[in-house]
Amino acid sequence: MRACLVIFFIASLCPALLAQTVAAHSPKLLLSSQRLRRLQRDRDRQTVRWMNFEARVQSAPDSRERGFELALYSAITHDSASARQAVEWAIAHPCQRRQVALVLDWLAASISAAERNQLLAADCPATTGPEAARDALFLEIANGEDTDELVEKTAKPLLADLQKEGWQDGAKLYAALEYLYAVRSADRIDLREEAHQFFSVLPAALLLSLKPDQLDHPDWRLHIAALALIDLDPNLNTSQYLQGWAIGDRQMIQQGDGVAYELLWADPYLPGVGYENLDPWFYDPAGELYARSDWNRDACWIHVSPSGVEQQNCPAAWQDKSVSFGHLNLLPFSGACLPLPKQRSGEATIFWKFRPGQTIYYMLNDGAQASVAADPAGMWKAPANAEGKVCDHLDTLKVPQARKPVRK
Repeated sequence: MRACLVIFFIASLCPALLAQTVAAHSPKLLLSSQRLRRLQRDRDRQTVRWMNFEARVQSAPDSRERGFELALYSAITHDSASARQAVEWAIAHPCQRRQVALVLDWLAASISAAERNQLLAADCPATTGPEAARDALFLEIANGEDTDELVEKTAKPLLADLQKEGWQDGAKLYAALEYLYAVRSADRIDLREEAHQFFSVLPAALLLSLKPDQLDHPDWRLHIAALALIDLDPNLNTSQYLQGWAIGDRQMIQQGDGVAYELLWADPYLPGVGYENLDPWFYDPAGELYARSDWNRDACWIHVSPSGVEQQNCPAAWQDKSVSFGHLNLLPFSGACLPLPKQRSGEATIFWKFRPGQTIYYMLNDGAQASVAADPAGMWKAPANAEGKVCDHLDTLKVPQARKPVRK
């Protein structure tokens, strides 16, 4: 009886011990336990994304992403042959630092101590930018090092570059998002809190930055960045619009370098909202405006920035007219004063064609006078409490006071 009790006690401990063992060797980079379960479910169900990925692994031995692809395949399938191939690829390409880090992290049990030391000792050329910051962070995490000093050194420059213009580059944006994801997973720090407003509107800005001819056929790096951005905060309102676009079959990457990334990030179980319901404009007071007349392929699309004006499919002389983009009225400033249209709830008015930094004078609905400087692209978004007219000189704004009658 006592022997049976001992056996029962040991058996009851096994699941807990096994769970601790799995947790101790679980990946720290990108592959959360939840994501890994989803990927294994994709394999079990033989989804299109899984079949595209498996075909890629079996047919592209010269892929530039071979280490990443083999490591991901082995992490999902527990295939020892692909794990060994991934390790050998990493040893042959020691300066592909991101892929080396993923092999070290995802396939730790398949790498000998000597191989690990060899990979970590590789002397590689110095690089800069978000890709370099991401790669260095990945290697430290994969090697179990403390990342506080590296994050302290690289986080602020990375965020600054991203907010300035880096988000418009798919490769830079994706590298930055992997960096943010790794910091959050490893250090339990959400760096988005340091730029909350920027990240809250980034999904909408990314979607609206797509030209009409890119909407159905985006650059694969930008598409993957969109999927990774959604994962950072899938409950964000703007993320759900982006998900509605990014998860569509028309955007699915069927072949090439992006197939493995598509499988990794595309989560069809997340809720999405039809992106056609997103009001089709985005304005940044730093001097960026993206707007489109609608979501059709022949829509008039514009981008106004300090660098100039881009457009697709817009009518002739549109820049000289009042143009509507959803609930946005875009008005060129062409005189000393212009009337300010009455703004209904949910509508917005942007005046443009000012000189960058030019002083603009306007009236408030309480009769007070106000002034503001045009943004670096020569635009100004009128506040909701502005009414009357907009002028380039204070004297032209002033309303003559009626003379009071003189009592006899």
